[in-house]
Amino acid sequence: MNTPLNVITLPLAQNNIIEASAGTGKTYTMVTLYLRLLLQVGENNFPTPLDIEQILVVTFTRDATRELRQRIRERTQLWLKLLESYQQNRDKSEIKDNELLALLPYIEAQLPLAIQRLSFACEYIDKAAIFTIHGFCQRILRQYAFDSGLGFKFELLEQNREQLRQVNYQLWRDKFYSISAEQAQIVRQVFVTPDKLFQQNERLLKGELPKINQTLPFTDISAGLDYYQHQLQQFQRLEQQYLAEFIDWFKQYEENLNQQRSKSKKFTDYFDAVLSATTTIEQRISLAEKLLPIYFKKNKEVELPAFVIEFKNFLQQFSQNDFCQKMHYLYVAELRQRIFDYQDSHNEKQFDDLLRMLRDVLQKPSAHKLIALIRQQYPFAMIDEFQDTDPVQLAIFSKIYLQAVTNETTTGFTVIGDPKQAIYRFRGADIFTYLSIKDSSEQHQAIEHIYTLQRNYRSSTKLIESINNLFLNAKNPFYLDEIEFIPVEAAQQTSAFYVQGQVQKAWQLLQLTQDENNGLTMEIMAQAFASHLQQLLTISQQGNAYFGADGQEKQAITAKDIAILVRNGKESDIIRRALAQKGIASVYLSERSNVFTSMAAKDLYRILCACLTPFNERAVLAAVGCTLWGLTADQIYQLKQNETEWAALIERLLHYQTVWQTQGVLPMLYQLFQAEQIPLRLQQFDFSERYLVDLLHLSELLQQAMNQQQNEEALLNWFELQLSGNSDSEENRLRLEREQNVVSIITIHKSKGLEYPLVCLPFILNPASNRKEAFGFYHDEQKQLIWDLHNQQPEKVEREVKAEEMRLLYVALTRAKYQLIVGVPATFNAINNKFSKWDSKKLTALDYLLLGGQQNVEQKEVSYATLLTQALADNYEIQKVTEVDDMRFQMKAATPSHLSARQFHQNIEKNWRVTSFSALQAKLQALYGEHLSDNAQDYTDNAIEVDDEETVPSAKPLSIYPQHFTPFDLPKGAGVGSVLHTFLEKLDFTQLLKTQSLQILCQYLGLDEQWLEPLHLWFSNILQQPLPEMGCLANVASTDKLMEMQFYLKLGNLFNQQQFNQILRQYHPLYDQQHPVQIEEIQGVIRGFVDLVVRQNGKYYLIDYKSNFLGDGIEYYQPDKLAKAISSQRYDLQYLIYSLALHRYLKWRDPNYRYETHFGGVFYLFLRGMAVQNNAQTGVYFTKPSVELIEKLDQLWGE
Repeated sequence: MNTPLNVITLPLAQNNIIEASAGTGKTYTMVTLYLRLLLQVGENNFPTPLDIEQILVVTFTRDATRELRQRIRERTQLWLKLLESYQQNRDKSEIKDNELLALLPYIEAQLPLAIQRLSFACEYIDKAAIFTIHGFCQRILRQYAFDSGLGFKFELLEQNREQLRQVNYQLWRDKFYSISAEQAQIVRQVFVTPDKLFQQNERLLKGELPKINQTLPFTDISAGLDYYQHQLQQFQRLEQQYLAEFIDWFKQYEENLNQQRSKSKKFTDYFDAVLSATTTIEQRISLAEKLLPIYFKKNKEVELPAFVIEFKNFLQQFSQNDFCQKMHYLYVAELRQRIFDYQDSHNEKQFDDLLRMLRDVLQKPSAHKLIALIRQQYPFAMIDEFQDTDPVQLAIFSKIYLQAVTNETTTGFTVIGDPKQAIYRFRGADIFTYLSIKDSSEQHQAIEHIYTLQRNYRSSTKLIESINNLFLNAKNPFYLDEIEFIPVEAAQQTSAFYVQGQVQKAWQLLQLTQDENNGLTMEIMAQAFASHLQQLLTISQQGNAYFGADGQEKQAITAKDIAILVRNGKESDIIRRALAQKGIASVYLSERSNVFTSMAAKDLYRILCACLTPFNERAVLAAVGCTLWGLTADQIYQLKQNETEWAALIERLLHYQTVWQTQGVLPMLYQLFQAEQIPLRLQQFDFSERYLVDLLHLSELLQQAMNQQQNEEALLNWFELQLSGNSDSEENRLRLEREQNVVSIITIHKSKGLEYPLVCLPFILNPASNRKEAFGFYHDEQKQLIWDLHNQQPEKVEREVKAEEMRLLYVALTRAKYQLIVGVPATFNAINNKFSKWDSKKLTALDYLLLGGQQNVEQKEVSYATLLTQALADNYEIQKVTEVDDMRFQMKAATPSHLSARQFHQNIEKNWRVTSFSALQAKLQALYGEHLSDNAQDYTDNAIEVDDEETVPSAKPLSIYPQHFTPFDLPKGAGVGSVLHTFLEKLDFTQLLKTQSLQILCQYLGLDEQWLEPLHLWFSNILQQPLPEMGCLANVASTDKLMEMQFYLKLGNLFNQQQFNQILRQYHPLYDQQHPVQIEEIQGVIRGFVDLVVRQNGKYYLIDYKSNFLGDGIEYYQPDKLAKAISSQRYDLQYLIYSLALHRYLKWRDPNYRYETHFGGVFYLFLRGMAVQNNAQTGVYFTKPSVELIEKLDQLWGE
């Protein structure tokens, strides 16, 4: 039972589904829930307030994450501003946010804390856990690399389609290069080519492989070829055996049939085909079955002889189409496995690989610990657009949140979606996966509540009413019983759409009245729409078409208020041509073509060839003759005859070559475009904007690629390879040629989530496609995807196709704010289920709704007006389109305003910058000539000279380690330090060390497996060694540590070197009188990373790992030696900066924080010295700066 959602009382510590119909404020609701969690307000709260890094929000596109983050930022800032104002004047009338006003009684008691939490959220919103599904998986796999057993080094590729194609080629070679000529012929019939095979099955390489609805007669591709070859031989034997008998049997009807031959051309063709020597027996039988019953009396049955029945039965078992599907299934299954094997053995991963990897990790028996860690890190998860999920994604979140976990902290899980808008099946989305989580089962906790958003804030009241009526006109509009249409109500809206002073209807129907013999073409409909929009925009420029309300300013309609929704690029081309003829500018927002396949790419390649080889006459002539350079044949001839001009051209090309070699390809091209007046030459073409945008786009891509190429020749070779257009990288997609004041043309799929004042649907009654799909898929009762190999369930396959078409229609109809403009024919012809002369054999989704959900209509002809009245009541108006005029739209030229640049009169602080301890350390090194080697993340592994004058006893080997396998024998270098830091960052201190984790560590350190036991012993000692006051690291839970804490320490005042040294001299025990700090005055912020912050016993400890090599014995790592190393490297300056940053952070986060009580101290852990478990604190340096020192530094660097 669906319950209307109350965002103030929604229980947050349970599993919820929120179904949000189009335009009902889904994102607004998500932001409100987010703020409720942040402040712990409202009814049925989460047990504890959550930080922004604890609230997991997952969406399915990067654009959606950016929008959601920005919406949360804006609303958080608004609430902060309103509450700060309310705290001062206690005036509720200033609070215009209804949800904040409703939550105010809950906030009152904790108003200062609420303001603090909102302020913190505003400051750190970029750290909010808002990810795409791929981003979330990547975060978990990297953060818990050792827990997952996958390691932490893999390269994420935006797309690896070429690699997949290479795996496909290898499989093709392995399976088919050694087969016989007869089997090769079968392969050509079934698979055609490896490229065709890959293209046909590419979408099946993602997600889960569909199950099959029958047992295969063979288990692999080779066995399949043998099976088919045997069946083919049997078929040929039967055909030869029965062919003569069939002709004799058929000819007994010849006299009767000859009487009919003259009556029908179709009959003559059938008869001749049956007796043709080139017709197969299979075709003969099929034709005979169609032919004979038609031309015999109805009461006389044609009896087929026994041999024909036997052959028919054989044909049913031996169907080439069925065999083709079975072979494709086996090939896809094996190709998927090879791809998985390739990906598992290589570091390169594609985005979809991350989902599979995390799913597999979570399904391991040992995954309970990882699941617990994720639940602790993200106690609440909110998944957006969940109707577009798939089985892999559901498996991930089910394992983490939906499956029963005992003795765990409380979690909340809320998914938001709209099954009516599930339209991405072609990308692998599976609406049945979404529907499955509504079911209670042993695998899932029952979803405790299903809520709905029922108020539409997008569309006008009349438009909402009409769409409600349309979908209620059919009993089961979405074909699936689980998808219910619930009418929505309209929010209060005063604005309307006016033309000539009259409020316009919600639906404007453009009805063609062409002669049926001419047919109704898409081109004519496009012309009708272009003419209608031209008239509307012209009227608007006259001030008589606008949006507005009584007492409000009128908003004139412009081209940017209009969107035309299409299914594909073909429909876009048709409507764009029609708009261009009417002088209306438009842009196709769903363009996915590759810029390297454009005309500009080919021309630019010719230009670069000429610049690189200016003495190659053919290359130069090809360049100057292309569209980009633009010389005519006559101009080229004159150029060739004039040696002076030809020499000048070669000289210019040589100059461009020099610029290319010295400055880069982009500066060279910009010089060429300007010097040769390329933009001016292109203005003569209608496509000049598109061409110029492509040209600049290509220039940028070439400059980027140049960094990865050895020289100019290599870059040109790379460019030539790209011209094939095989790469589907996002950055290679065509860019928009213009964005302002143009009609938007966009596919229905991409329009989802968008809204436009006026929406045009010129081709919505044109069938989506007449092409029969090669393979059929449907879902069984358990909602599992089935591959219909034997074409046993065509009705189920067709039903799912129609269901998606209906959902696509719903998305299209719900984009408009004021009006839908729809193209319709005059009548509905029920004889063949098609509208007039539209090229259609099936009902469209809109037909189905208008006919009340009827599939078969008895009446010969139904008035379209009657159907519309029944479905839309009086919310539509029909405009007859008799002929299209030749008028063009003339946009009024904007009155140019006088512009002048603003004058800047302020002073710029030139010394404000971001610096780091590394930068400060480098300055000290340059000043004193000391060996101060470190970097911003302290991945140091260099030797340090502790004391030149003091003699250290000869080092004793560590007897507990095998010889030459002590921590002192580990490799040295920054790379080793980086790996050790990362290992400790990923390590769960409370768990036993895993051999698998140590094997991964050895792999990255370049060590053999002899090191496994020594490393295990070493890290066990590190974790078990007691640390003063704090205890050992092994007792630190994951929830009590913060790794790699990044900070920006603001220097509110100009750095004063003299005062800084004076404070150190007075309060710092390691101050070096002989070497005071001498750093130039700076202002700005200091950036840094703290390796580890630990919370133990109510105190916070700052920990920094050092992998420096101080000597090959434990004696070198005694506390007194470490103090000298700290001083000599000026690590004391580092920990003072880090301590002040942590002090400021804790003081800001916790109103009750006190340095003396809550700041525990600083540990510098020299890892090589923590080689044995002892109480002597070898390898451990501990200190706690005095409160006076920290407060003085805080004042000196005042905020």
